[in-house]
Amino acid sequence: MPSRESTLPVAYSAPLADGLAVVVTYNPDGGLAARLAALRAQVEAVVVIDNGSVNLDGIAAAARSSGCRLVENGRNLGIAAALSQAAGMAVDGGYEWLATFDQDSSVRPGSIAGMLEVYRSHPARDRIGVISLSHRDRATGRDYHLPWDILAEGEAWRSVRSAITSGNLIPVRTFERVGRFDDRLFIDSVDHEFCLRCRASGLLIIECRRQVLDHAKGDATEHRFLGLKVPSSNHSASRRYYIARNQLELFRRFALVDPAWVCLSAFLLACEAVIILLYETDRRAKFAAMIAGARDAVLRRFGPRRLRSGA
Repeated sequence: MPSRESTLPVAYSAPLADGLAVVVTYNPDGGLAARLAALRAQVEAVVVIDNGSVNLDGIAAAARSSGCRLVENGRNLGIAAALSQAAGMAVDGGYEWLATFDQDSSVRPGSIAGMLEVYRSHPARDRIGVISLSHRDRATGRDYHLPWDILAEGEAWRSVRSAITSGNLIPVRTFERVGRFDDRLFIDSVDHEFCLRCRASGLLIIECRRQVLDHAKGDATEHRFLGLKVPSSNHSASRRYYIARNQLELFRRFALVDPAWVCLSAFLLACEAVIILLYETDRRAKFAAMIAGARDAVLRRFGPRRLRSGA
């Protein structure tokens, strides 16, 4: 089904006057309109790309009320394909920047301006492939970056191994150098694959130290294990399939590019399996999904999951 789009022209003056922001939606909650308005106030243009939501009328109303453009894909093409669509729009529209946000992310006032300030003052700004907000888990208050993720630091920034999609500013020239997002991954690890590909090409992933985005990884909870607080994301079995499949694929691709990232990520993936076993519900389905993901990674099966009859 071809995508359809609608546009509401509204005059705005935003800090990112030469940028396009994208929000990919899939059955978002009722707070979307407020989040779009907060983003729209900081960016020249925002496109909402919908991947077949059942509440499309509400999404259309939210886009209209905040002066955003809506593109309807009609079905779930995956986060990677939607982000690549937006990258194409940014290139074709002559924009200098693409900002990427999740449907449940609420950008704080001044965040985009702060990111641009960090970019302009960075000593190697011509090498920046992605500049990102710092990410803090909304449920647990934990920062997403870990000590071994940090490669270098300045007063206002960190050079990191990778960053999640939401809260990124990507210079459009980055796409000309490394290409767009990998549609085959569909969902999960799409952001890390892009960042690692950037770094393999000599580009930097820069995280702003003072600009923070509250974010949610699944439905996070914390538990006590051997005297330590350990987080549990409580992702669904479907998400566990993609997490396992795509991370194993990234381990294969980037083992020589960043062996430290691969080893640490493999360790964390194993820890997640233990946490699921100890603390989460629906354990059997989640482990079955992870095994299926590992199998498909070995067999090189990508795209949306193809369930066998009776599965």
